[in-house]
Amino acid sequence: MWQKRMYIDSHSHISYVTHDIQHDVESTIICACTESEFETLSVMAKNDSNIYPAFGVHPWYIDSVSDDWYKKQKKLLKQDVKYMVGEIGLDKYKPNMEKQIDIFKQQLKLASELNRPVFLHCVGAWDKILHVFKDNKKHLPPIMVAHAFSGSEDILKTLVEEYDMYISFNRINDTNEDLIKIIPLDKLLVETDAKDLSISNLVYKIGKIVNCDNIDSIIYANAKRVLNGK
Repeated sequence: MWQKRMYIDSHSHISYVTHDIQHDVESTIICACTESEFETLSVMAKNDSNIYPAFGVHPWYIDSVSDDWYKKQKKLLKQDVKYMVGEIGLDKYKPNMEKQIDIFKQQLKLASELNRPVFLHCVGAWDKILHVFKDNKKHLPPIMVAHAFSGSEDILKTLVEEYDMYISFNRINDTNEDLIKIIPLDKLLVETDAKDLSISNLVYKIGKIVNCDNIDSIIYANAKRVLNGK
């Protein structure tokens, strides 16, 4: 019997609940990026079982945190084992890299302690993130996702081969098309990043690039593994 294809949006935000907008999207991983969004997303997730929340302090918003932001984040994550960590990371083009790294390290350690998946933001700072990984290799989260990946082929291979990372895309262009071709299919994810783009069309384009007719079921299974922490 023919079955309707369903998809999971692996990265969105509180402004865009994808499964409420796109009929073929089953569920949405939504990332809080600021401390002020924690409670809003928590309520959203409690009212909609198809929202899978992640709570983090994004590198763009490190100056907006209160003195007890970490305690709030940890307390919230302990409320439900399905709660994840994100969106966290580093951004070369934003100020105060030292503070970015400190807050990133704290959240990475927390995700490791609680055994939660992590959703990473990185712009121009993979060298610094890899340095953090190397220094904490025995204490990294069980699942890590590189959201909206932009980086070199060498960085990509390091992330996948040394850190078993999932790689997520929200658009196809000349640069990442070549990268998609070398990513193991079981490490591919798709996302909207809260943009009005079609998840099904994105999956279709990736299927053409990698010449795989059942890429939809593979990517769906990948997202399910992330949600299950495997």
